[in-house]
Amino acid sequence: MPSRQVASAGVARDLAVAAARGEPLLPLLPAVVEVLRADTGVGLTRLRRTRQGIDVSVDVAGSAPITPAMGRLAAEVADRHPAIPVLSTAGAVRVSDLVAIRDFWHTDVYERMHGHVGGRYPVAVMLHSSATDVVFLGAHRGTVDFSTEDLHLLEAIQRPLAAALAFRAALDDTIAVLSNDGTALTCGSLSDLAPIAALCAAYRPTQREAEVLSLAAAGWTNLRIARRLGITERTVRKHLSSVYEQSGRRGRASAAAWWAAQQDHG
Repeated sequence: MPSRQVASAGVARDLAVAAARGEPLLPLLPAVVEVLRADTGVGLTRLRRTRQGIDVSVDVAGSAPITPAMGRLAAEVADRHPAIPVLSTAGAVRVSDLVAIRDFWHTDVYERMHGHVGGRYPVAVMLHSSATDVVFLGAHRGTVDFSTEDLHLLEAIQRPLAAALAFRAALDDTIAVLSNDGTALTCGSLSDLAPIAALCAAYRPTQREAEVLSLAAAGWTNLRIARRLGITERTVRKHLSSVYEQSGRRGRASAAAWWAAQQDHG
């Protein structure tokens, strides 16, 4: 029987390949339930900003489906959830590390976002964030909290999946530009995607860019980074813009996911 580490690596690979191809991730979520031993299920949540407001969709495994009405109720209180403000692609967030968990069970935030599945011990990771879209993966247990080992397994899934989603988002933007220009382009397989993914493979940040990017990936604001490094906010923005341009990444979250992958393979 493979170890949980090997199992999580296999799940991470399958999810990342599907994400890079633009394929649905729902069929792979039961494997996440098994690896994490999430006895009350996992959910892949997408929040999309539209002209009509926030569109919420949740793919679940190991629990009952989330109806659109339930999604809307959850979205109404999401900004009060203790984990939402601190989610990042830098690692997993266990809600019991942020609040007194027994008190949390008696809040409307808990009832709307976790109570329907009896998920008393939630954990989550950010997978993608942009001006219009947020994607995160949450898991629940009903009786025993997630351990440090469980968090490491979830982070092992997070790293390649976040990088794949960032790549896919950048690729979709590129395809949209080409389509608007009348240029046909199809991307059905990884062999089709590989040349595009390799375009920026040789780029490595300078030492200062790497310092700025590492702090940004940890969730630091530009002002805090500037004070820590003894530079101006304008210089911080300049370094980040340079990273975005040369790495082919779009925005802070995408660049952070890319940088995390670079560190893993360095």
